[in-house]
Amino acid sequence: MEGDGYMMKLVVSDVDGTLLRCGEKALSRETFTVIRALKEKGVLFVVASGRPYANLKQLFGEVSDDIGFIASDGAFVSYQSEVIGRFPIERESGFSFMREIYMETEAEIALYGSYLAYMLPKSESFATYFRGTIHNHVESVSCMKKVPEEYLKIGIYHSEDVQKYAGAVAAYWDNKLHKVYISKNWMEYTAAGVHKGAGLDKLLVTFGIAPQEVLAFGDNKNDKEMLSLAGCSYAMSGAGEEIKALCGYETEDPVQTMRILFGL
Repeated sequence: MEGDGYMMKLVVSDVDGTLLRCGEKALSRETFTVIRALKEKGVLFVVASGRPYANLKQLFGEVSDDIGFIASDGAFVSYQSEVIGRFPIERESGFSFMREIYMETEAEIALYGSYLAYMLPKSESFATYFRGTIHNHVESVSCMKKVPEEYLKIGIYHSEDVQKYAGAVAAYWDNKLHKVYISKNWMEYTAAGVHKGAGLDKLLVTFGIAPQEVLAFGDNKNDKEMLSLAGCSYAMSGAGEEIKALCGYETEDPVQTMRILFGL
């Protein structure tokens, strides 16, 4: 695929809301077929997600050894099972943040390491929900200090309104960490300067690929740095106007768009 004088050498895509839509739990066979076809053309496929690495490895299964991963919203970057970069939250700061949320609010906390997610649930309903969300790549701990992994991402959850119940306490950390994602129920934080765009940049430097040689797909605010970096970017048709404004194009189906653009 050529665009503006550049041959696209890397395709990066968000997962939830992009490759997976309408509550889908598994990727289509066609997605795997297209990823393999891109590899045959010498194009590197990269998945960029807020999900932890182990969850993504399972999701992409049979092609996981052939693609790049930007997991935990840019805090973990790998290719062919080799870790290219980890960008953790400083441990004492991260623990202080989680302790404040746990002790001073009604919100739940979740911690993402390189390979697993961890929780200290206040309610069984959250434990059940989080296990289902992470597809069992999660452990319960009695204290987050016992987590053996680096703190890659911290999530705050409330079943009704996380901003209402935890936003005032979390606000103190907004200029110390990077609020990478926010919804009605979740706020998620990475280390300052860590996001999908930073993870993508690490891969580009590693492989000697220029931003103009990148095709990107995304739908949410945690994709904005990645979409802005890519030479050619597509927003999902259901994305917000802020995301659409960053992209040159829109699509309802990234897999079909890749087929057309690369002649697969």
